Amino acid sequence: MDTLEDNLTGSIDPADLPEPASPPWWIILTTVIVCYLTLVQVLRFRALRSLERKYAKYVADPYALNYRQAAEIMRLHQLRDTPFLFYFGTQWALVKSYGMATGTPLLVRTRQLCDPARVGRRAEDTAILLLELLVGDIDSERGRRATARLNWMHARYAARIVQGDYVHTMALFVLEPSRWIDRYDWRPLTHLERVAYFVYWKELARRMGFAHLVPDTLEALEEWKQDYEAKHMYFIPENRTVTESTVGLFMRGVPRFLHGFVRALFVSFIDEKPVREALGFPEPPRWAAVLTPTVLRLRGFVIRHFFLPRLAPMDPMARPGEDGRLYRDARFVGFEPWYVADTWYNRLMLWVTSGGQISLSEKFQKGYVPEELGPVEFEKLGKDEIYREAEKINTYAIQGDGQIGGGCPLAFG
Repeated sequence: MDTLEDNLTGSIDPADLPEPASPPWWIILTTVIVCYLTLVQVLRFRALRSLERKYAKYVADPYALNYRQAAEIMRLHQLRDTPFLFYFGTQWALVKSYGMATGTPLLVRTRQLCDPARVGRRAEDTAILLLELLVGDIDSERGRRATARLNWMHARYAARIVQGDYVHTMALFVLEPSRWIDRYDWRPLTHLERVAYFVYWKELARRMGFAHLVPDTLEALEEWKQDYEAKHMYFIPENRTVTESTVGLFMRGVPRFLHGFVRALFVSFIDEKPVREALGFPEPPRWAAVLTPTVLRLRGFVIRHFFLPRLAPMDPMARPGEDGRLYRDARFVGFEPWYVADTWYNRLMLWVTSGGQISLSEKFQKGYVPEELGPVEFEKLGKDEIYREAEKINTYAIQGDGQIGGGCPLAFG
């Protein structure tokens, strides 16, 4: 028996056994792809669902939010989910505001947005002020000074600014980003997010002294905007003058042979005929009118199904330097690198993002403080008034009745 067992076991050499067959490469690849796409679907809406659970009691009545809660809600689409079209829509709100015949004559008269030597810095200062107010903490020292600076600049032209234009510009800032996001990004904004953004902007309007002119709901604001545009949005030469200056800003660094292509795309973004006519632009070429929405929708589809969500929110806020001034990250420069520190990283980022067209010369490197933003001739003016107003806003924000953002902190010029 032992001999038989030895013969049976000894007759099979382990080295002679065939190795286990490995799965074909295409099965491994398919498994990896399926797992990745499943992970995308699992994680894509996780941050939104978490936010909705936190603010579930406000879903039925989001107008009950206070502005601090609204700020937290809107950070999701501003900085994580849909930042590109949020900021694009905000920028486009400014372009659309140039169709208002009540506002552009003042812009032309002051030459702040028409002089090629000024328009780049004015665009960057406007973007910085919006960041300070929309992404930063408006109750912080720098947020209060940014608000006071904006009020101080508006007060310089108070007699020539139509009050309704304040509300209309606010309406554009509130409605335009969501319009672009809802149509073209990987997900539309929820009703909670849209109303939260309105609630936050109404608080800004309160601090700027025109909240009493703002309708009570988002829907009412949209109706008000349509009525106001029907009366005041029409072509005058100043509209085209200001808009052409913006077109020129977009075309900086674009090779001359591509100017016609870029201009056609610019006009195709103005997809509302009344706005286009008020700005003095013709119909875009058919190819541009088709290309623009197609590319944007394709982008949204690809992000929705093939890209993992951001692990952390973007942080476009400027950082304080050793000299106490604020310095921007070169990644968030729009047209000119104002207030960017001279570091190898910033020089590299500017070279990469601009294709070598933008360099960091000395005039751009000094940093900023909120109370100096705006027209260069006003840079050193009004500081004492701004500090006093910032302190009044602070008193208003921490008022003792426990209500956040109630009442008007002061009367603005």
